[in-house]
Amino acid sequence: MSSHNIIEALNVSTSAAADFLDIAASDLHKSRGSGELSGLQPPPFIRIGRRVRYRVVDLIEWNNSQPSFTTLAEQSSQ
Repeated sequence: MSSHNIIEALNVSTSAAADFLDIAASDLHKSRGSGELSGLQPPPFIRIGRRVRYRVVDLIEWNNSQPSFTTLAEQSSQ
């Protein structure tokens, strides 16, 4: 793998981040302004010039920090 490909894999676009998290890119875009994504704090992002990028490590950490449930009843009680 070239160093250019490694660098690209570290930071991803909004579209790629949304695909990774299995959510709509528009929801991720809106969350940057509102500070909320489906009632949760959205994943952190960075700016490189005018471009918005998400660090893959941040996306993994954010995803792993979300609550998980074994039943819908368990989710409803929280």
